Amino acid sequence: MLEPKLDSSPFDHPSKIFLGVRFVLLGFDPINAQKVRSKLVIGGGVDVGQYNSNCTHVIVDKLVYDDPICVAARSNGKTVITGLWADHSFDIGMPVDPISIIFRPLRDLNGIPGAKSLIVCLTGYQRQDRDDV
Repeated sequence: MLEPKLDSSPFDHPSKIFLGVRFVLLGFDPINAQKVRSKLVIGGGVDVGQYNSNCTHVIVDKLVYDDPICVAARSNGKTVITGLWADHSFDIGMPVDPISIIFRPLRDLNGIPGAKSLIVCLTGYQRQDRDDV
């Protein structure tokens, strides 16, 4: 019978939750880019360096939904999402649905005009989702 290796931990072998994800990061400052890139690569993702046909995911920060890069990527069938998708996926140990509105680039970096006076009910949102909303 094989004995379990006592000096090994499940944390020594992180799951490859981003296996098959070939990504490019756009619009990030260097510090946040490194944080997101690290999570993706640890999870099995591949940084393709720049946007090209081999890219499967365009992960953006500080770029709006209608930015020409985002529009072109979507028209080429790429998944266009924010770094929040990588954070959530990494935290729960499996890829979350990139279609969710919470992972889409913003329509306007200044938010929705007049939204400062809105009252939003967070019933049903828990933990990280609640913080993100």
